Amino acid sequence: MKMYKIISLSLLLFIAAVQLTNGQICARMGRHLLQHQCVLTPEGTEGPYYLPYHLVRSDIRENRPGLTFKLKFTITDITKCEPIKNVTIDIWQSDALGTYSSYTKNSATTVPKSVLHADPTDNTTFLRGVQMTDENGHVEFMTVFPGQYAFRTPHIHLQAHVNGTTVHVAQLYFENIMNNRIARFSPYKQRVNKEIRNEDDYIFRRDNGDATIIHNIQPLDGRRLSRGLKGEMIIGINPTHESSSALHGRQE
Repeated sequence: MKMYKIISLSLLLFIAAVQLTNGQICARMGRHLLQHQCVLTPEGTEGPYYLPYHLVRSDIRENRPGLTFKLKFTITDITKCEPIKNVTIDIWQSDALGTYSSYTKNSATTVPKSVLHADPTDNTTFLRGVQMTDENGHVEFMTVFPGQYAFRTPHIHLQAHVNGTTVHVAQLYFENIMNNRIARFSPYKQRVNKEIRNEDDYIFRRDNGDATIIHNIQPLDGRRLSRGLKGEMIIGINPTHESSSALHGRQE
């Protein structure tokens, strides 16, 4: 009977494990801090709202409402399996209600007219910023957790530039359960769009979004999400590659 219980417990643990994604398993076992050092992070579309402002700053909030989100990236050279310094990391995202700076006249409830570059509507610059990796491949940003907008699940855009060349373009996502928890707080719960889960997002599905989820997210103070969050992720790039996903300047 004792042996039967041990076998049954082992079987239940196995079933629970296979129901998790690879990223979730790695996060629970602590391997998320080492994964992707030698693996190319999947690229994603640049989207219509990238602008080369080159705003060198780590705090990109500009007092925008939303839950504070401290992000740390480690950028690694997949050809050498080691961190890489002097890579310019450019990020941009929507605010808690799905609005992008420089495009505030566009409604978060409407689909962009183009999947390529769109002309800006104003000169706002919130939630955009650039940092350069240090000798350990690290960059940090202070932002807010992004909100969703029409047909898109919450995400953050990232570009990596080496010696003036865009070598990597990615969109970074979050687990559905995290998005749901964030949606309970203000101002996120004021959104007018219906909930979009990762699997409902066409771009997430097309660009292998499961592989670019930031799994390691914790309360900033170690206790309550309402006081802010912190997350980290390793991004594997090929520094000699020229990304075909960099679309700035191309219009339909």
